[in-house]
Amino acid sequence: MATRYPIGAYLKQIAAILDVSPVRILRRVGLSETLLDEDDFSVGIETYFRLLDAMALEADRPGIEMDLAMAYAHGPFIPPIFAFSCAETLSLGLERLSVFKPIVGPMRMDVTRNDVGLTATLQPSEPSIQMPCGMGLFEILYITECARTFTGTMVTPVATTLPAPHELDEACLAYLGRPPQVTGVVSLTFSSEDADLPLITRSASLWETLEPGFVEQLEARLGTTSMAGRVKRALTEALAGGAASVDDIARRLNVSRRSLQRRLSEEGTSFQELLNQTRFEMSDRYLKESGLSLPEISNLLGFRELSSFYRAFQSWTGTTPGAYRSSVSDGGRR
Repeated sequence: MATRYPIGAYLKQIAAILDVSPVRILRRVGLSETLLDEDDFSVGIETYFRLLDAMALEADRPGIEMDLAMAYAHGPFIPPIFAFSCAETLSLGLERLSVFKPIVGPMRMDVTRNDVGLTATLQPSEPSIQMPCGMGLFEILYITECARTFTGTMVTPVATTLPAPHELDEACLAYLGRPPQVTGVVSLTFSSEDADLPLITRSASLWETLEPGFVEQLEARLGTTSMAGRVKRALTEALAGGAASVDDIARRLNVSRRSLQRRLSEEGTSFQELLNQTRFEMSDRYLKESGLSLPEISNLLGFRELSSFYRAFQSWTGTTPGAYRSSVSDGGRR
């Protein structure tokens, strides 16, 4: 089955930035405007790139790559760029960006270093597809602007490349300092000195907190996550709303109840076991790290009665939630 990539949210964002009609963009590639009513629709890689080309054609003016790069570098929260911003240096930031880049689209990024400097090369996730030059130019400008923002300097690539000739307006040329060479790929190279610049946005503690969630998103995008992992993630989101039965979770994951249970059995677990694990892990975190009351925690875990939470917690730990919280607090004070 061909991989599909979410683009609905990006289409609406880009259309707003460029002041064009998303309906007209969809029509240019033969898609129904009703797709805009979906929370987020997905398309194959060829349609993904065709939509990006259609956006440029609909805007029909020079400099849209610069407009989009500046808007995104200082706008929407995007996990791979946030991962970049938390790193210690520009080099480490670009390497981290390369790891998480697939979360947001059909693209892979490779980072290499030699005597010339640090080079980031971007290619479609499917080698037979060529990236549109406009998209490649956007990526070069976008990554450069993020590098400037995160280092607090006017760092500029010493070299850039595009897969084919592409006309640049004066603003792009002034920004990059020189036109990209045509080499068949999209790349940008920073000097070795710039590659070692520290990031003023670095935060090891914040990254430690958010990295697990980004890893889960990456696994889901690459299809490497287990069904058990998907179920636990869905339970974490659903428990507080009370819709966390096996049927509820099967609907969330767009699988049948029978398929869900079969997959979990093949992975050596069950829905009830994962429900208990998730509830315990969440209760452990709430009791240790929050000031929430026991009734509030019980509700967040999806228990209808406080007594049910007490019985479940005792079966997991052999003690009551209150005693567990007290022992954790006392241990922390010693």
